[in-house]
Amino acid sequence: MIKSTFYVLLFFFVTAFTGKAYAQDRTRDGFWLSLAGGGAVGQTKFANLTGAVAYEFKNKPTLLTFRCSYNLGVFEKESVTPLIDVADVGLLYGYKVGKFRFSAGVGAVWGTDRGVYKYYDSDPLLYGNNVYESLDYTTIGLPTEIRFITGGKDLGIGLTAFGNVNARRSFFGLNLAFYLGELK
Repeated sequence: MIKSTFYVLLFFFVTAFTGKAYAQDRTRDGFWLSLAGGGAVGQTKFANLTGAVAYEFKNKPTLLTFRCSYNLGVFEKESVTPLIDVADVGLLYGYKVGKFRFSAGVGAVWGTDRGVYKYYDSDPLLYGNNVYESLDYTTIGLPTEIRFITGGKDLGIGLTAFGNVNARRSFFGLNLAFYLGELK
């Protein structure tokens, strides 16, 4: 009886303190898509549309974001052609701190500026239009963004403060963003 009790207790202590437990790792890498709209300012006031895809690493507070944005100068005081526009595509690397994402990177910027005044188009239906020379450009920029994301596991909403510093037409703005993906 004592011998069998000793073996049972020995078995219990050996298995209780030396055994390893295996469980499925429930944390996973995050992946989300974002579509946002809002306004931007620079040398001109813009309407903005931004799309982004991000990958958040599992055991690190870092993320990699591919962002595209398009800004169109629709808030002009008078009717002019061409409308000023600027677009960027960038690859950003950043950090996740709670519900915030801080990112910066490098990207390509292109758009249309106005050159010299050409003529006045007197269209009676549209009250006329000032026509300027169209100047296309391409340059390198430094895109930045701060995202605040809240919501559920797969759907979210948030605010995005964004910008791009470049040699031709720098801009910054604020968007209301919608998110789809693995947010938590």
